[in-house]
Amino acid sequence: MKKNELRKWRENYTDYDGTPVTEGLRLEVHFDEKDYVKRIGARWHPDPSGKGGHWYMPTKELDGSMPSDMDTIVNIFEALDTTEDARGPGGANGLTRLGWLNKNKMINGAYGNVDMDAVIGAIEDIEPTEHEVRDAAGTHGHFYVYATVGVVGYTPTPRDNPNIDYNRTYMTMEQARTMWDDFMELGFRPVSQESS
Repeated sequence: MKKNELRKWRENYTDYDGTPVTEGLRLEVHFDEKDYVKRIGARWHPDPSGKGGHWYMPTKELDGSMPSDMDTIVNIFEALDTTEDARGPGGANGLTRLGWLNKNKMINGAYGNVDMDAVIGAIEDIEPTEHEVRDAAGTHGHFYVYATVGVVGYTPTPRDNPNIDYNRTYMTMEQARTMWDDFMELGFRPVSQESS
């Protein structure tokens, strides 16, 4: 994101409080903040086009403690607080890396491959939002959006219980958006719930 886009995005930031079910969380990091996230374990994912990319934090790093000398706030749009009080015992006021990333408004959803076992456990009691698509020949499929977890399930046929895995494929929201767009290009259209 460009600096102005990042500022706007962070003004509307909502803390990530879901259960990570992918290999990591995608981050929105300004160039001036990159050394901070790199220091706590974030990794760079280059864009396949060769232009740009984004940072992500591996899930296994999220519960880790912050370094004792790490500032609590490094968000370039907020005041940098380098006082000892801001750091606190254990670094960055004793925050976990997940807490620190939220405090700096950097998390932008799921990244990478979905951990199927983690997904099944995380969505067990969640009612998804269902979206059906259909083409002119009647071929159809269903997308089940679990927004609080950041994943989408797709199945080619409707089922009575949307939370049971009937050959369902799970993916990140970004991957599901790409799949949805591909379906639309192939002539599929959304079916309203009233007419299905």
